[in-house]
Amino acid sequence: MDIIVRKSGGAEIVSIPKAIGKAAGIKAGTVLSLSVKDNQIILSPKHSTTVEELLAGCSPEMFALTDEDKQWVGDSPKGLEL
Repeated sequence: MDIIVRKSGGAEIVSIPKAIGKAAGIKAGTVLSLSVKDNQIILSPKHSTTVEELLAGCSPEMFALTDEDKQWVGDSPKGLEL
C-alpha cells in the first residue's frame, strides 16, 4: 500500500489507513513510539504498564513486613509527611 507524505505547518505528515490502524490496534489518541532503523520509519504502539501488570510478577513474600518495617509502620507523622 502506498501513501503520500503531506505538509502541515512545519511537519511532514502521513495518515494511517483505517484498516492498518485497526489491524495494529491503533486509534485516535494512541501514543506511538517513532524510530528510524535501516532507513525505515517504524511506528509502534507505546504500551502503558498498569499497576496490576507491574505487581503480577511479584510474589506475596515480597510484600511481607520486615522487622524494620514493623518498627515504624504504626507510627504517627513526625513532620510534614502529610
